[in-house]
Amino acid sequence: MLGHSARSTRSTKGLIILVGFVFSVAAFIGLIFNHLESWQFPIRPNAKSKSTAGSAPTVVDDTGVSQPAAHVSPSRPAASDAAPESDDELRDFYLKQLHKASIAPDAHKFKPYDAFEWNLIDRAHWQQPMRENLCVIDLDNRRFNGPGEIYGPETMDWGSPNGVHGLSLGLLNHYVYARIHGYKYYYVNTADPGDRRASWRKPPVISKILKEHDVCIYLDSDAIFHHLDLPFEWLMNYWKLYPDNNSLALAIDPDLDHNKDRFGKLYLNTGFIVAQNNPMTHKIMDHWSKCPDDNGPYPGCEMFRLNKPGQPTDQGGFGTFVRYNFTEHIRELPCTEANGYPQSGLGCHGVFIRHLWFGKDDQIKLDVGQQMPGPYPKLFHEQYLREKPTFYIEEADLLAHGPLEALKKKKKNKAAR
Repeated sequence: MLGHSARSTRSTKGLIILVGFVFSVAAFIGLIFNHLESWQFPIRPNAKSKSTAGSAPTVVDDTGVSQPAAHVSPSRPAASDAAPESDDELRDFYLKQLHKASIAPDAHKFKPYDAFEWNLIDRAHWQQPMRENLCVIDLDNRRFNGPGEIYGPETMDWGSPNGVHGLSLGLLNHYVYARIHGYKYYYVNTADPGDRRASWRKPPVISKILKEHDVCIYLDSDAIFHHLDLPFEWLMNYWKLYPDNNSLALAIDPDLDHNKDRFGKLYLNTGFIVAQNNPMTHKIMDHWSKCPDDNGPYPGCEMFRLNKPGQPTDQGGFGTFVRYNFTEHIRELPCTEANGYPQSGLGCHGVFIRHLWFGKDDQIKLDVGQQMPGPYPKLFHEQYLREKPTFYIEEADLLAHGPLEALKKKKKNKAAR
């Protein structure tokens, strides 16, 4: 009898413990779900849907202007956690939040992601954003109008069956970087010069555009801005590119025999050029442009008219002849900071400017893909094509009228039609 009572007591206690355990698990799960409700990942709503709630309150943004606050559902924690509602909002989020300028032009240091650090040694000359006084130039005689290309029949998209063109991504990188920092962007469709490689059109085109800006940056389509959030004014301070001591700045090429001129000095790579608007810059550009001409200023430069194995063209003429006449006005930038890319294995890592000479079909896609994942190539390509009339110029129009007047005439002629 006593044995049966003990067993009954133990059974009752076990049942109580089991019920308590089930109740605790249920309470814990309820707590978790309640916590997750406040941490819901934003889901992009249908852009066509409209809120039927009453008028939204206003907030004051960082410019001091009152704006309507985004509608917040009672079940949502805050407007800042809500997903952008349209393509324009996604682009604005990218430009003004995700990749906005992370430091001021005169900041003492640049330390991306709280990791490696680069410091300004001297007092910064460039202390304010230059906006459209600084320009970014693309120029090419190739049409880039095939599938997956920037002027092709469809917008670039990572999911496209036609793929995405590497060099077109390079152009998109230049455009987006200019948009982030408010710089003026140009694309010049150059003509085929006939007796020389089309890259010889760099000096006259850059010089013509530069006359209407303080500073212009030229990049080949396989070169990219590696840190989209880094203002170029800060880089000019870091490299000490000031109007009173510099006209052009170019990066040294990797230390290989075929990258040396006939005097054994490494070439400066003309795929990335920083040009400042002063009389000496335009004089250098004029000499460079005329270098391969018959009876030009540099006898023997005509050998660089056309590309040959192991022999560059405009870069060869500039490096073998022109730079030696203007050494005090041309700054040589470190190869590892303004040329190359880590995967090349040549010691030039492209810390600030990456030049993907051998990676223009693959590595450039990875680099730009990390900058513009998901929908962003398509979103910015759509914007690029919409804004094409504001930056696309034919070379003949540019040289005849200058960049801004050529664009105005283009807009006027379009309106007249």
